[in-house]
Amino acid sequence: MHRALADARTCARVFCALFPKLCASARTVADACSLLAPRRRMRRPDRQPGRRVPPAQRPDLSKLPDDPGVYVFRDEAGRPLYVGKSVSLRTRARAHFCAPAGWTERAAVVDYIPTASELGALVLENRLIKRWRPPGNVKLKRTDGYLYLRCRLDIPFPVLEVAPDPAPGHAINVGPVRGRAAATELVDQLNSLFGLRHCGRTLRLREHPSAYGQMGRCLSPCLGDLDPNLYRRRLDQALGPFAGTAASGEHLLEHLDRQMREASEARRYERAAVLLRRRERLESLVARLSGLLQATHARTRLVVAAHPVKRRFDAFWIVAGRVADWGSLPSGDELVGRTAAALQRRRPRQVGSAVPADEVDEVRIVHAWVAANEPPQLPLDDPPDPERLSAWVAAAAAA
Repeated sequence: MHRALADARTCARVFCALFPKLCASARTVADACSLLAPRRRMRRPDRQPGRRVPPAQRPDLSKLPDDPGVYVFRDEAGRPLYVGKSVSLRTRARAHFCAPAGWTERAAVVDYIPTASELGALVLENRLIKRWRPPGNVKLKRTDGYLYLRCRLDIPFPVLEVAPDPAPGHAINVGPVRGRAAATELVDQLNSLFGLRHCGRTLRLREHPSAYGQMGRCLSPCLGDLDPNLYRRRLDQALGPFAGTAASGEHLLEHLDRQMREASEARRYERAAVLLRRRERLESLVARLSGLLQATHARTRLVVAAHPVKRRFDAFWIVAGRVADWGSLPSGDELVGRTAAALQRRRPRQVGSAVPADEVDEVRIVHAWVAANEPPQLPLDDPPDPERLSAWVAAAAAA
């Protein structure tokens, strides 16, 4: 028997399963070719540069301080046109008129909100952009386009699906991730890797396994003889790396590494090559979620961010990657009270929890800044003693 005969038979079965769907969507061969042809992505028109504004007609920028913070350009009616941040408000605001954009000629006034640190400016900028949605801002303004990988557990053999909102009730949610193609491919990879269902929520009994079942990519619960506990264990293996106290997509890659070693030891080199290609693709998909997973599963902590030059500080109470509270570094009873209030917002990490789409940017901003700058951090796994808390803050401010 030819060694490729099994692959040829599998391809034929897949073709026979998909061909009726193509016939239902295309009446002629030309229609079928047009459906199968690659789609061209529409190019957005290039943004036209704005008119250069003479210095005499520009807003008064002389009162902007040389400190970190957020500046807001407004039109004559007071509507926000652009929100920006910088470690030096005065220098950055002036730079907008060197290469003018479409909104600069409408800017009439500029106001600002100073912060004690660069991280404070980043957090405040993100929140103001999402609240006002100024026409001049492009980044940080969109909260649409995010999708969740979700699995509702109210049926014996749950299915992974892609949806714009997390599933309520007894369910597992992973994400969000931007891009339907990437989210759908990640679901397909998990389904094939762990033998989960590829069909819809309604399970129809079959006499013969589907094409995925014949290829060994589905446990085929549709045959009616599969133990639900076995299926649930496979589901836990697929979603476990995205939940728990040490969530990381690395566990999925380690699972594939073990399968590759087993295939190589059994001299199934073609199988090992297939697993290698799958690992490379899965590594790229998981990378889109890794930063968000690390941030949301990090320990509750107090972060002290310093002014670039002056002896001023911002304090950030971070719970599950989110900023529970922040502001100028307090002392005494206020420090103890705000720390206790932040700890009350801490909840046990649940498998089904997910980050709301409008909080994703802030989670990533804070996680990236802390990783890059390594500021003083105090873990808050347990409520700290007031004297110990005050002593740590004093030492962090003196460092």
